[in-house]
Amino acid sequence: MAAEGVTCEAIRDTSIGHYNGGDDDDDTKRSEYELSTLGDSIFDSDGSSIASSMSSAVRSNSSILSTVGNYRFEHDRRYHSYREGNWVLPNDQQEQDRMDIFHQMALLRMDDKLHVAPLENPRRVLDIGTGTGIWAIEMAFKYPNARVIGTDLSPIQVSPPANCSFEVEDADSEWVYPTNNFDMIHTRQLLGGISDWRRFFEQAYAHARPGGWLELQETPPDPHTDGPTPPADLPFLRIFSLFSEAASTTSRPFADQVSQFTSHMKAVGFVDVTSETSRLPLGTWSTDPTEKEIGRLNVLNFVEGMEAYTLALFTRVLGMTAEQVRSLIHEAKKDVCNRKRRWYFDLVIVRGRKPYMEEVVSA
Repeated sequence: MAAEGVTCEAIRDTSIGHYNGGDDDDDTKRSEYELSTLGDSIFDSDGSSIASSMSSAVRSNSSILSTVGNYRFEHDRRYHSYREGNWVLPNDQQEQDRMDIFHQMALLRMDDKLHVAPLENPRRVLDIGTGTGIWAIEMAFKYPNARVIGTDLSPIQVSPPANCSFEVEDADSEWVYPTNNFDMIHTRQLLGGISDWRRFFEQAYAHARPGGWLELQETPPDPHTDGPTPPADLPFLRIFSLFSEAASTTSRPFADQVSQFTSHMKAVGFVDVTSETSRLPLGTWSTDPTEKEIGRLNVLNFVEGMEAYTLALFTRVLGMTAEQVRSLIHEAKKDVCNRKRRWYFDLVIVRGRKPYMEEVVSA
């Protein structure tokens, strides 16, 4: 929904379709780790590997079922309870709507592609930080012969198609799945959720099958402008300055670590590593029709997202009151709707392939 007091053209239409609808009661639903529905096809042929991985997954999920639905409520927003504090964004319906808006925007920017990695008949796909699960669900429809697993700290996803399941997992912990297993491992907007990115890439490499792909889609928190140089005290820029200050004190910083992704991936063994950047306009100032629509969606994303990203962080870390945070956000929204500023952000897509067993990789 559009925030009160913001009426710029870009956010008049908020009827964005998504999979994750319903009342808050529906937010507590989850697809548990049903061993009977997974089948052996998701695992390697090594029986001992299958048994140990399955039992680890059962232990992981059994230990959290009693607490995962006991959400934390703070300043009229709802937050996850499993590994409380590891992710500072809320998980309520308002935030779920925003995540699905971002999904629509990413599809527009990527020419309706869910990924850029060249997949051919994938059998196993892992979506880390799946959020509402919309990407995983659409991948399951696109590849009906694949088993798609989405993991997240919050069990907020709706019932998926038969070849898709969702698990409550922390990607910052030891992964419970078999090694050499996934044809694709995917993340989107995972900044702020990982404390050690080098270890993340090591785990991704271990769990990708030979020839499998890792793809990360990120939007670094660094606004750019095609317009006149803005004053440093602009409320919109002050939001980002405070955000950087607060995030730097956490164990999972939101700082722009994307620039290190390619070197990390190469260091752990990935090959064919590429990084491509495209812009996400903020507002309808672009003359390009596609970018204009992206900009409209991005205003929706930011109008809702500024509170999602800052409220818990600023009150917990910086000692601000909720009223102070919301007042600053209200002023920053005016900057978002100023077409003269011509703000935009980068969508960075980094991908790499795990070499085949017989492949010779040069140093």
